[in-house]
Amino acid sequence: MRDAAPDLPTLLKKWRARRSLADLPDRDPAHGDGPVTQTVMAEELGISEHHYRRLETGRRPMPSDVIAEISRLLTLHPDEQLALYRWAGRPTPPLLSPVAPEVPDDLRDHIDRLPFGAILESGDFSIIAFNRRAARMCPWTARPGANVMVDLLLPGPARDQCAQWEEHWAPPLLAQLRQGALANDSLRSIVDRVCEDPQVKELWHQTADLRRHAYGTTRPMYLEGSRQQPAWIRIMGWQPLHEPGLRVITGEPATAPAHPTSGAAGDVSPAERG
Repeated sequence: MRDAAPDLPTLLKKWRARRSLADLPDRDPAHGDGPVTQTVMAEELGISEHHYRRLETGRRPMPSDVIAEISRLLTLHPDEQLALYRWAGRPTPPLLSPVAPEVPDDLRDHIDRLPFGAILESGDFSIIAFNRRAARMCPWTARPGANVMVDLLLPGPARDQCAQWEEHWAPPLLAQLRQGALANDSLRSIVDRVCEDPQVKELWHQTADLRRHAYGTTRPMYLEGSRQQPAWIRIMGWQPLHEPGLRVITGEPATAPAHPTSGAAGDVSPAERG
């Protein structure tokens, strides 16, 4: 049953007004700028303007796939997406975050001030912001389209930085990915992608660990500029209450475990800083 929300059509109009043609994803700059009208939305959605008007005014039920695409086009906040799903009487997806979320200024400033590497990742593990220390120590974090799971699990520059990858890195990452994929079908595409690598596929089928996160663990990593000896770093994560679809991930200098085991931490030698 639809929620009583007669103001949603008005809000949708205001959400369109916040954007311009230049803001729309994949929009060709050569086509110029201007307001995002109902005609534009209809064109982007591949439907008639008459059909879109009926959807926006509530005279026709709005399908879930249309809601998801409107959310992407207008970069709606998770709370706005939630209101739209409820208004349309559609099941709410387990994970709500813009496909290409904008980076809040306060969070960008926060990670820039941190004295160690830090990134901002979205719900699908895509890196949407990074500080200078992260870019210097782990250059792959600055690559357009970088994704924590894809880059750290598949062969490449990121995985090459992971010392004792099979013991310290793959298990917690796969456990976190498995947990996420159980709750969100959209993450299955990442599972399929990383399992194209035979070693990852073997580990995926061998393990059954389920963890909501892979943070709070201490792991060895070859930092850029000091590849002879791995540094021990503690991977920490925070979820801002005002941006629940995003996570702040940091790599803090740590001490090497006395008896290295997956995820263990100890107090023997100082970590080598990057």
